[in-house]
Amino acid sequence: MKSLSLGALAVLASLLPLAGCNHAPVADVTKSFTMKVQVDTGSDDPIPIDFLWVVDNSTSMCQEQRSLTSSFREFTDQLATVFDIDPRIAVTGVDGECDPSVDPTSSGRFNTVIAEPFPPGCYEQRVLPCTQDSDCAQMDCDLQCPLGVGVDGCVCDPDESAWRCDNTSPNPDECTVNGNGTVNTFCVRSCASDQECQTLFGEDTFQCRGGSGLSGCIRPADTDGCPTTFPAVLDGSNLDLFRCAATLGVEQAKCFHYEQGLNAALNALDPDGVNAEHDFLRRDAYLVVTFMSDEDDCSVAPGQVIDIENDRDTCALLPTADAGGPLIPVGHVVNRLKGLKQDPGRVIVAAIAGDSQAEDPAGVAADREAYFEAKGDPKDCHHQSYVCLSSNGKADYGSRYLELTESFGPNGVFSNICDNEGIRPALERIANTILTVLNQVCLPKPVLDEASLTVERHRGDEVVTLTPGSGAGSFRLLPPTDSCAIDGVPMQAVGFGDPPVPGESFTITYQGDPQLD
Repeated sequence: MKSLSLGALAVLASLLPLAGCNHAPVADVTKSFTMKVQVDTGSDDPIPIDFLWVVDNSTSMCQEQRSLTSSFREFTDQLATVFDIDPRIAVTGVDGECDPSVDPTSSGRFNTVIAEPFPPGCYEQRVLPCTQDSDCAQMDCDLQCPLGVGVDGCVCDPDESAWRCDNTSPNPDECTVNGNGTVNTFCVRSCASDQECQTLFGEDTFQCRGGSGLSGCIRPADTDGCPTTFPAVLDGSNLDLFRCAATLGVEQAKCFHYEQGLNAALNALDPDGVNAEHDFLRRDAYLVVTFMSDEDDCSVAPGQVIDIENDRDTCALLPTADAGGPLIPVGHVVNRLKGLKQDPGRVIVAAIAGDSQAEDPAGVAADREAYFEAKGDPKDCHHQSYVCLSSNGKADYGSRYLELTESFGPNGVFSNICDNEGIRPALERIANTILTVLNQVCLPKPVLDEASLTVERHRGDEVVTLTPGSGAGSFRLLPPTDSCAIDGVPMQAVGFGDPPVPGESFTITYQGDPQLD
């Protein structure tokens, strides 16, 4: 594996020949410097990265938790193929008010206990407008013949007795479909054996369970072989326990009022807070905070409260404290997270949450607007509105999580949780963001003329001039970023198409502006 530790930075400045008289204006002189940046990548030390995962443990997160744990090894492998990392990993939930004796992950506490088995609420279901069981009869055929009955010889007979309609709305005629076109009802498949579920849903992990007198197909939590308790902080020696830690369970209702993912992160990372005994944050480490939720954040500002009776289901629509409301301003969270590091560019924030699935900006904007209108509709049934739907479930628009990640610029990444491929694509994007942040050299002065920028790679006696672009043997001029800030002023960086390796060095030359002290 490869390592990167950028050090031994030297900046050399030399005056270019000046035209004209020796009384040329000072402004002309100050813009005539050529900057030379020499970077040595000789250290073989692994790169320390502290990972905090804030995982939604509400009753709708069964599939997402399982998808996260099953894809995590690919995520770490993707990082390890480029850099040798020294990870520390902790997981917490989104509950902010629960009694820790009831919910061990409440208020940002790191998870150390195995989750209870997934409940009947995790039975496999499909969203469909229905008022009676017969409305769900075609679901078997939809699953067995996804391209249509008769296509490629696919044969299927509807089974009116296998599926049941779940429509518990107090006013089914009015509340089946929300104001933005989303549907509140769904169909649940009954079963008689594990094999029946495995054949129908195409995965051998499915089980048939009975609950409250009703059977259902379920993908159980991936906790086989997990110890009853495990360390609060994992490292490179026990990453296999991440599946145990990240499976928080979905029994949030026992003390749930509203989700406070942002507050959970702040509490979890507070050096003097609930996890102080674990000494999680390392001074020299990068910090990667990842939120995963199918609902928006409702973190309450200090001294504020939310009206649980009236605002519990629509709390994310409330104003922030700086606008007279109860929610903590996202900007406050941004500042707190950046303040954890002397160099705020070492903080990376990711979110896997709900958003529009439209492919064009106009469609995305329209979906978001329709969601907010439907979610805020005064009719009680419309609080169930959501913004996206996939085979893994539905999700609210994670607007506050999106705002948070966008505030971190290139150090932030937002992925839609509504992906039929599960969480894996989101983890790939997060890994790519981490690699991009690690794979750059900060420039000490602004580049005045991009055409003047040249980058040479030195490997022993070999000198290779890199070309602008992407891919192996290339470089890119990156926009100003906090990760390269000098005295609080974001600076540009050079990113490499293929990562530096130990023992090589770079010479970066360009026409720079010396006016920034």
